[in-house]
Amino acid sequence: MLSASGVLFAVTSAALDDCPSGAHWLDGPPCRQPAAWSHEVPMSSTQVESGVPAQTRTEPVQPAMPAIPAETAVTSLPSLASGIPTSVFGFAIVITMLSLANTGILDTNALFIPVAMVVGFGAIGIGGLFEIRNGDLFGGTFGIVYAVFLLSTGIALKFFSPPATADAKTASAFGEALGSYFLLWALISVFFTIAALLVNKTATIAFALLATVLLLAGLANVVGGSSASGLTKAAGWAGLADGVAAFWLAGGIMLNTLHGRDLMPLGARRVS
Repeated sequence: MLSASGVLFAVTSAALDDCPSGAHWLDGPPCRQPAAWSHEVPMSSTQVESGVPAQTRTEPVQPAMPAIPAETAVTSLPSLASGIPTSVFGFAIVITMLSLANTGILDTNALFIPVAMVVGFGAIGIGGLFEIRNGDLFGGTFGIVYAVFLLSTGIALKFFSPPATADAKTASAFGEALGSYFLLWALISVFFTIAALLVNKTATIAFALLATVLLLAGLANVVGGSSASGLTKAAGWAGLADGVAAFWLAGGIMLNTLHGRDLMPLGARRVS
């Protein structure tokens, strides 16, 4: 049998549970909305019969976790065409233009800087970005690294080269700085030559010749004097050979890929 306090609590509880939709507790009798993060567990019948108020107990309920699909679809970007031919064609044009001037065959000095800064930086750099996107460490690194080299060389020659009227000390200091820069890039080219052993023989030859060109050009600028002319001309002939190798490499990659067979043999890569 319920006591008076028990009946009063039950009536109040019922009133609180019967809360009209949109009602506010200031508008009339107190009401309550069920909590979204809890559920009510009634007291046992023994407690009710013994006169214990029929109050309810609230227990927290954790929200349901979203179902995880057995297989999660992975969205991948479409693959891109190889950027190697673009990079190597750009490199072949730049090295050939420079070497024609260094050998004295043609006077191409007037166009070397714009060719290096536009064709070299643009073509080689864009091709390198394509290869980075394709996951090609060797090709992507080659494109970006040598694009920056040609851009920085063009800027140095265009904006920092001393005028013809400069004194010998100023001209010598610039030559030593530029020569040291070329020697550092000769070292980088040696690393690329070793890495190219796992690509093909044509790429290995092209990078070995490039390292030779940069070594000779660097020594010519550092040493200066009467020996600089001979070193520069030797660098020019090595550069022409490098240009031939680069043109063959770029054309071979493009044509062999399109035709699906070796129209221009590049030499099998070294098997480690």
